[in-house]
Amino acid sequence: MKGRVLFSMLFLIIYIPLLLFTQVPFFLKMLFTLNFLVLFIINTFYLFKDKRFAPILAAFIVFNFLFFIIAPMLQIHQVYESGNLNLVNKLIYKEYLLIKTSVFVLIFNIVFFIAYRYFNAITSKIKIYKENMNLPFHILVFFIISILILVINMDFILDEYLSNYYQMLEGTTKSALLIKEKILFMIPFPAFILGMHYIKRNKKTKNFYIMLIITFLLLVLILVIKNPLTEKRNALGPIYITIIFLIIPKLLNTNFKFLVFLFFSMIIIFPTISLITHSGYSLKKMINKPELLLYQLKNHGISNTFTTLNYDAFINFSATIEHVERDSFSYGEQLSGAVFFFVPRKIWSSKPISSGEFIGNYLADEYGSKSSFTNLSNPYVSEGYINFGLIGVFMFAIFLAFFMSKMVNWVNEKDPLKVAAGFYASIHLIFFLRGDFTNGYAFLAASFIVILFIPKIYFLFFKK
Repeated sequence: MKGRVLFSMLFLIIYIPLLLFTQVPFFLKMLFTLNFLVLFIINTFYLFKDKRFAPILAAFIVFNFLFFIIAPMLQIHQVYESGNLNLVNKLIYKEYLLIKTSVFVLIFNIVFFIAYRYFNAITSKIKIYKENMNLPFHILVFFIISILILVINMDFILDEYLSNYYQMLEGTTKSALLIKEKILFMIPFPAFILGMHYIKRNKKTKNFYIMLIITFLLLVLILVIKNPLTEKRNALGPIYITIIFLIIPKLLNTNFKFLVFLFFSMIIIFPTISLITHSGYSLKKMINKPELLLYQLKNHGISNTFTTLNYDAFINFSATIEHVERDSFSYGEQLSGAVFFFVPRKIWSSKPISSGEFIGNYLADEYGSKSSFTNLSNPYVSEGYINFGLIGVFMFAIFLAFFMSKMVNWVNEKDPLKVAAGFYASIHLIFFLRGDFTNGYAFLAASFIVILFIPKIYFLFFKK
């Protein structure tokens, strides 16, 4: 109880100096304070009233506090302090836009919390999980397949190690890259999940030590294929933290433990990983010149994180609102491109680009940004607004509440694959909420395919 109270006070300790010492207009400060109070109420419910393990709600709390309160307040302060009206995404500072953004975020969070409480009150029956008697054999099959995937794609993986990750994207279609990176290279992950499940429950069987060795080798495979030199941090976080949870669940198996872990991870660990993944330097360059990493720390350090494009979600929502004021809503067109992301552009020539890229292009055209990087983030709530306006804000809040309550059910079940999928989704939610929706939805769908769908189809095939 004492730890939970102290951590709740930490939110106040961080927010009050922001309220008192940042140069933010009075009315905006009041709106940020209202948003903070709503978030504080959600946090209080989560730590003191929610009886079930619900890591996904912790992700929602941390995202909102960092991206919709701390970051925009510091970015507005930077505008007033520097006298430069250009926000980090090149949008010109307009107070009324930021006021509207704060109001929509406030509405979204209130509707979400009401809907979340409602869906959580509806108790769903937990399906009985039947242990597969031939699980060691199936884990071995997945292990062999994983080894074959590694061998066949060795040249591609080595190129990722020795080249800049973002240069690797040139000449590669998004669909092909999604299948290879997010599905094919993730095959060892569900095998590792099942391996951990087996060795924890069958310590006295003759297969225990064989499964222990195979599970360890699967972990090594995952670390070889998925690491800061081959993958962006939005994918590494869910994978690595889920692995930690599977190996040492006691570290993260309560709402308080998980919230504390996620909060400090987002402030320290992920920004540090970002320095490597977004450095633009290959492994060879960093080995030959380690001072390059020190340069990154000095010039793009953790202290500057909140005033960079890494935390642009709030102001990109503001840009979306401005675009809608000039060109109206998309009435579902933008959403259709996200939902049917798997349809190739060669078949659907008029397929909409992602909302992040759409707003990035708008900012580049409207404000003459010279940057070639226009594929910005665009938060989940903004996706609702660009499609259907205020109604979309309500709809998306309710959909999110339903999805999150479903993930809470999964993470409290006995099925190891559902537990892992629900926990993985909890970490992924931060990337999903930051946006854009197309990428967040596509990557989550791919993860569910590899963690749940492929193993389930495999087991059904053997059952027949």
